[in-house]
Amino acid sequence: MSLTHLERITDYVDHWAQRYPDREALVLDDDRWSYARLRAHVHSCSAALLAAGVRRGDRVALLGHQRPECYAVFLATAAIGAIWVGLNPRYTSAELAHVVADSQPRVLFGMLDADDQAQLRTLRELAALGVARVVTKDRAVPGLSESHDEFLRGGSDLPAEQLASVRAAVRPADPAAMIYTSGTTGRPKGALVPHGGLAYCGVVQSGRWYGGAPRKLCDLPLNHIGGLGDICTSMLTAGGTVVFIERFDAAGAVRTVERERLTHLYWIPTQLLAAVQTPEWTQTDLSSLEWILWGGAAAPLSLLNTLHAVGARLGTSYSLTESTGSVTYTDPDDPLDVLAWSVGRVDPHYEVSLRRADGSPAAPGQSGEIVIRGDHITRGYFRNPDATRAAIDADGWLHTGDLAQQEPGGHIRLVGRLKEMYKSGGYNVYPREVEAAIEDHPAVSLVAVIGVPDPRWGEVGHAFVVLRAPATAAELERFARSRLANYKVPKVFWLETDLPKLPVGKVDKTELRRRAGADRA
Repeated sequence: MSLTHLERITDYVDHWAQRYPDREALVLDDDRWSYARLRAHVHSCSAALLAAGVRRGDRVALLGHQRPECYAVFLATAAIGAIWVGLNPRYTSAELAHVVADSQPRVLFGMLDADDQAQLRTLRELAALGVARVVTKDRAVPGLSESHDEFLRGGSDLPAEQLASVRAAVRPADPAAMIYTSGTTGRPKGALVPHGGLAYCGVVQSGRWYGGAPRKLCDLPLNHIGGLGDICTSMLTAGGTVVFIERFDAAGAVRTVERERLTHLYWIPTQLLAAVQTPEWTQTDLSSLEWILWGGAAAPLSLLNTLHAVGARLGTSYSLTESTGSVTYTDPDDPLDVLAWSVGRVDPHYEVSLRRADGSPAAPGQSGEIVIRGDHITRGYFRNPDATRAAIDADGWLHTGDLAQQEPGGHIRLVGRLKEMYKSGGYNVYPREVEAAIEDHPAVSLVAVIGVPDPRWGEVGHAFVVLRAPATAAELERFARSRLANYKVPKVFWLETDLPKLPVGKVDKTELRRRAGADRA
């Protein structure tokens, strides 16, 4: 598929609105946005943001599920050179507070139900961290916010020439979004995702997966690179249609394929597993599907056999937040037994290498860290130069922390991670962040968290806990759940009298993995 490569991801709004103004861009149930409507809304919101004092490099945060107006706020923010920050409603208050305190947004959009008292309490707490203006979706909340419509009217008098001038000043290297990803220290960091990276990676992905006017489901959160990049912005570069579902519902999503004649599904394997177990999977017309895609974890061969029966092509790729988009892709004719372990071959549009510990290239069959270089990668971590230098070396190589080896034919096999991060249900989980949350329990003396393979979630957390006072595993789980998003909460709590140590005094996590494996056997 031949597509125009534009410098900024937001340029595609006008590009497609000029060519296909009536084509559907965004859909949620009966709310259907054409490209012409999307363009008008983005321009209106951009003007309102400028009128509210938002300038290039300022942050604009949004708390909400995946909906057309939430994605439109991202586009409007990025179009004027400001940086969009997504807030996942699944985050706890402490997690949300960290992101808001770190990013310091000038405007906070609360795009959830205004009648939800818990949401209003959260918005008040976040606003108290120094947010100048709060905007709520349906109506104003006295003493807290203005309505979305009121906010938009605030930019109605902004001269069109001023808006055009500001938009023209945005450069491809400017960050369009800031996506928070935890580190080994447990402190989430804001990865700055550039305009040009979203545009370039979207065009490459379009050439790999999309035909004319593709229609793709989005039920992944927009603060995740999967929802924002692999689905929404990649579809924008292709002039396609994004069909939103606010929360994952396996049966409902399968019915949506038939109702909306979707051409593409992009899920994590746990979602695919849930979908194929619904009655709808065999009772619904899925013939519109051209591709069934997955990311974030390997898909078991048994699942791939079930998906193959649909008749759609199957594919996966390798990416991470800091790479902005996928840099490897499987091929349409790859056999199922290869799709079960490979993330594909390196796409020729990207510079990717496997490096040994001494920095030398890994030979075929040898393990090496995946490193990536190019203008598309993250601009670094927001106000965190040390973390940026640790991730991107002096030669511009992004060090992913993922170990892989190249098999005959060029296929890449992921074999492990340099860091302790594990993926549960497609989400990155960093043990230190989980450990820090559990350590806050007054009965806990010491805790170590590891990732353990799991047939449903890919990996799950096991927490090994030494207590200083009586407590039960169930109590610790409830405590963790009150402080962490559910995918970060360990599935198993081991209550120990002591933890194995290395000679240097550190906890021996290799021994803990052995114990967890022995228990599962």
